[in-house]
Amino acid sequence: MKNSFSQYHGIKPSDIDFFDIPLDSDVEVFICPFLIENTKMKIPFSRKVYDRLVGFLTELNKNYVRPNKRNLGISFLSHLHEPNEIHFGYSSSNKGKAVAKEKATMIFDALRRNRFAKKGLHTTNQAHNVLLLVQGIGQDIMSDIILNVCRDIFAEFTFYVIEKQGIKNTKKFECEYYDYNTKKWKRDYFNLPVYKGKKIILVPRKIVSGKRAYSERYNWFVSSNYISVRILNKPKISRKEQRLFKKLKNGTKIIIIKRVYEAYKKPKKDIIDFVINYPGSLDEFVQYAKENYPEIDLSDL
Repeated sequence: MKNSFSQYHGIKPSDIDFFDIPLDSDVEVFICPFLIENTKMKIPFSRKVYDRLVGFLTELNKNYVRPNKRNLGISFLSHLHEPNEIHFGYSSSNKGKAVAKEKATMIFDALRRNRFAKKGLHTTNQAHNVLLLVQGIGQDIMSDIILNVCRDIFAEFTFYVIEKQGIKNTKKFECEYYDYNTKKWKRDYFNLPVYKGKKIILVPRKIVSGKRAYSERYNWFVSSNYISVRILNKPKISRKEQRLFKKLKNGTKIIIIKRVYEAYKKPKKDIIDFVINYPGSLDEFVQYAKENYPEIDLSDL
């Protein structure tokens, strides 16, 4: 990686417990709520971020989305700005162009259209479920939400790196974050690394992922573990379902998961149907993700 944070500050690869960012551009990675969920019992940082996000989403859904207080909800969300300081996302020149009010409107309307959020169910009070189930909120937007809401927590982690590595090129920056105790946005000053006059905030490597289409993976999980099992257990298989099988040379018929997936997969906006029709599948998928979708492999970059 050209001109990375570690290279600039002379940090040895063996000492890096943060995601090493390029300083002059962005890298296509994201803060992943599934990885936060998966590590919250082992890593205090993840627990702190998880609890803050639950508090934020509970406040948003309960007091703005469910009662459809649109203008107030958009105002509440308008503090979500493009977090250029972490150098994550799709922008190749680190010039985030998202307008806060436009993003706030999009997020509010996306949640308002979601059946779970509109009914006030607790499911959408967890960030990983919002990423999985809410049409219009993808990895980039969720990553931005997490950083904005928990900016103070990430700033404290960055300060830990500063102290550990003896980094001297720092400056006091004003940062905004969500204060769960007051349920308001708050500003404080934090000592952070500076590069070309701009602040840098670092993210623990354990909660960073590459591009992942979690809705497609949940579709596959349900196809493999629920729909195919249901078909196999039916006393009579329909002609349509027969096409999901393959006949082996010895005459045995096996069901092909890829065919099941192609036949039954749902777009993100309708994936809630699987959550309702297959109770327990969402929790099982979260556990499956924990075991099968680790943090990003740096060799892939």
